[in-house]
Amino acid sequence: MSEQNDDLMFFAGLVLGAVAGGAMAALMTPRSGPETREQVVERGLELKSRAEDAVQRAQQVASEAVAKVQTTAQDLIKKPSDDVVSGGGGI
Repeated sequence: MSEQNDDLMFFAGLVLGAVAGGAMAALMTPRSGPETREQVVERGLELKSRAEDAVQRAQQVASEAVAKVQTTAQDLIKKPSDDVVSGGGGI
């Protein structure tokens, strides 16, 4: 579970770095005001789309992790009752 958190944090940092780098590049490029604003809007829409995709992937990973934890928990809950039924109490 910790490895997934590390991967998610790395991905979030990567996205944040890309956003910051793109914004700085757009603002530092010598263009006229209207051209710069148009480019900022276009990149903003592109970044919004990328962020939405990243959120969907993160939700999918989280859902899969929750399902795995639930399955493991159910298996652990069933295991002691199977031992009692089978007489595996060791007495």
